[in-house]
Amino acid sequence: MRLTARAAARAGLVGGAALLAAALTVTSAQAASADLSYSCDFGFDDAQGTGTATASFDSAIGDDVVVEVGEDVSLDPFTGSVTLPDQFTDLLRQNELGSIQGGGITFTVIDETGDEYDVFFDFGPEEVPGEGPMTLTLTGEGGEVTPKVAGTHTLVAGDFILFVDTGETGPDVGMGCELSDEGDTTIDSFDAVAGSTSPTPTTAPTETSSPVRPVVVQTDFAGGDRSTALPLVLGGGVLAAGTGAVFTGRARARATSRRH
Repeated sequence: MRLTARAAARAGLVGGAALLAAALTVTSAQAASADLSYSCDFGFDDAQGTGTATASFDSAIGDDVVVEVGEDVSLDPFTGSVTLPDQFTDLLRQNELGSIQGGGITFTVIDETGDEYDVFFDFGPEEVPGEGPMTLTLTGEGGEVTPKVAGTHTLVAGDFILFVDTGETGPDVGMGCELSDEGDTTIDSFDAVAGSTSPTPTTAPTETSSPVRPVVVQTDFAGGDRSTALPLVLGGGVLAAGTGAVFTGRARARATSRRH
């Protein structure tokens, strides 16, 4: 798999890191997911390989959260960590990269409804160790979950894509990872309950009252576009073409297919 880091930077993912910094200083209140196993394809220009990674993710959803249907639940700050495949870390050392920084995207799903939430993240700069494994600390934004039905809503982990920013003239370095863990992939969960409604009081007209006009009820309309920024990625971002676009589509399908 050939991943193009420079194209991703041009798509604006790297540029968003500075805007995220101030918003991502709050520590998440909920315990993170378990350490999950991933099977990864990676590339460093023409050098390619495969290996296994371990990742864990967390959102801002706290313990025992209960909201009404239609009430927004923020995922941000979204945090995580990825322990890179040893073969990929070896490539970084062989090419004498002392530190790396970059970003990517992870695909999450509400298990009960199938609603998808793409989380864009960044990392680094982080020092490449002289030996042993390398673990990246991730910070990202996933927006808000708005429950449409009552019941439990469980945010589960999916596949992820990662790129290393090496500048406009540097090599193309990146990795795509498929979730291979068959255990509990829960990141966080919350409950949604039906909202309470109160009857509208009415007043009977008197003999001297004016003719009754229809009551106009104004309702709020949530007109915000909740579509994800995934087209930026597909249009020349994290994965430029060919196998990249195939991986992105497969990642979505795999995340949804893990629903019970």
